[in-house]
Amino acid sequence: MKGNKKTKKWQLYTAIGAASIIIIGAAGILLFRQPSQAAGKDDTSHLVVAKEGTVASSVLLSGTVTAKNEQYVYLDASKGEVDEILVSVGDKVDKGQALVKYNSTEAQSAYDAANRAIAKADRRIKDLKESRNNTLADSEEYDGAQESSVSSIDSQISDARDSRADAEAQLKKAQAQLDATKILSTLEGTVVEVNRNVSKSTSAANQVMVHVVSNDNLQVKGELSEYNLANLSVDQEVTFSSKVYQDKTWTGKISYISAYPKNSGEGTNAITGGNTGSKYPYTIEVTSEIGDLRPGFTVSVEVKSDKKSILVPLTSVITEDGKNYVWVVDEENKAKKIEVSLGNADAENQEITSGLTDGTKVISNPTTSLEEGKEVKADETTN
Repeated sequence: MKGNKKTKKWQLYTAIGAASIIIIGAAGILLFRQPSQAAGKDDTSHLVVAKEGTVASSVLLSGTVTAKNEQYVYLDASKGEVDEILVSVGDKVDKGQALVKYNSTEAQSAYDAANRAIAKADRRIKDLKESRNNTLADSEEYDGAQESSVSSIDSQISDARDSRADAEAQLKKAQAQLDATKILSTLEGTVVEVNRNVSKSTSAANQVMVHVVSNDNLQVKGELSEYNLANLSVDQEVTFSSKVYQDKTWTGKISYISAYPKNSGEGTNAITGGNTGSKYPYTIEVTSEIGDLRPGFTVSVEVKSDKKSILVPLTSVITEDGKNYVWVVDEENKAKKIEVSLGNADAENQEITSGLTDGTKVISNPTTSLEEGKEVKADETTN
């Protein structure tokens, strides 16, 4: 009989030995270690303290780098024939620099004619004033004939002034027409497109002659899914990277999220995973140095969570029958399994939305042999 009991005890210790569990005396002190799955891998259970914080990322998006400030110059047939495109691709241009020049012959002629009309009116006014002065100086007494002559001269001066005013109006109009023959850059930037072959045709009206972008003001544009809409808000911080420079990252913040979908129904989601649904355009303002970032780059965007939650290591969470649990240690250092609700997660941490409070001691890498009420001894670390 005793031999049978010894055999059963040996089988029991052999069964639980795989989990390296040792029960010492009546105190029931529990030392626990996960079974090693690979040589050198540390699967030791530890105590960690649940703390308030944010996960590194809750949403992944994709987007395209675009210029925040850019200028397109289209053919305008109403301005006449294009005389010259004054820049080339790659040129650095200043604000106010001429990009395109239309034929200015007609506008220049009108401008010159208006200037001549003003000069002619000025000469006429000058001559009439001299004549008036001479008329007054010819007689010592101011008689009726002299009064009539002066009155006539004054009327002519008034007409000459009206003519000058008309000429000034024509000059301003001609100046505007002349200015319009030169298309100026509205920003400081780089010329990225030049088309010298546009012509006066219906299709050419929408063709770009010159495209200028400002590399100092870039942004990221993309579309997010309806599933992510509720988790994102304007001013949330992001980091993003490009496959072109895999060792570099940039930072930004969400500056715009459309309240209306670009389209409804089935579609490819912007987030990794390819879910379908409505797409909502978004914009990210780049807040870091531009560096090697260029318009047209496709980037992967990681949105930082903007809310504080209780965090535990991913290895602390276990799932049983569709429910999530963590093992905690109470004030008497005894193990207790608690059901929790999960939020977002990153590569290391899991958000706990309910079930835990800040400062609770949580067991990481819990073994399947943990028992409620057993006293737990383990290395205590902080999360």
